[in-house]
Amino acid sequence: MQYCPLCQVKVVGSKRACPLCEGPLTGRPEPEREIFPQVVPPHRRARVARRIVTLCVLVVLAGCLQVESVWHPVSNWPLIVMAAALCSWLAVMLGISRRRLLMQNLTAQTLLFSVLSVLWDFGTGWRGWSITWVFPILFMGAIGVLLLLKLVLHVAMVDAVGWIGVLAVLGWVVPLVLLLTQKIDFMLPSILCCGVSFVTLVVLVLFFHRYMRQEAERRFHL
Repeated sequence: MQYCPLCQVKVVGSKRACPLCEGPLTGRPEPEREIFPQVVPPHRRARVARRIVTLCVLVVLAGCLQVESVWHPVSNWPLIVMAAALCSWLAVMLGISRRRLLMQNLTAQTLLFSVLSVLWDFGTGWRGWSITWVFPILFMGAIGVLLLLKLVLHVAMVDAVGWIGVLAVLGWVVPLVLLLTQKIDFMLPSILCCGVSFVTLVVLVLFFHRYMRQEAERRFHL
């Protein structure tokens, strides 16, 4: 059995240091008498998850390349599957890296999916569905979800106001610019997004300007 000469206590199991003072132990370790389970560090689980997801994506990419080079399908579905796999990989990697920061994760995912939708629209012949439908609906939904998380999880306003403000500013400015430049045929989703985002931004400025100033000072070292 291990023993800590500083704390003068016996330590059951196999420890690298004393659980109390973290000092060196004497005696022989006894792993068979260990009463506490081995805890896997969170960063190790995240690293394993990244590797598993990357492996799955590489298998999909390799399979699609094999199909494209051997069978030469009439349609370009292997390329579409490869692009979808890469997009999924980006979303999962971002989600894993920001898994403990829920509001930041949701904001980053909203921005990522907005950019990816524009790229998909451009790559499939540009019909404008990304800026007409996806962008305004995605930003309105993200703002609503962030406000709901703020209420349900009791997130401090100083921690939530920054991410809500980012989505509100982008959800107001981008659709407004697209409307003014007449890049959108069906205007209702963008008009609703501008309205919701503008009202959210006004509420933040009028009622939570102190938290916005604190967040700006913290982020930009003003």
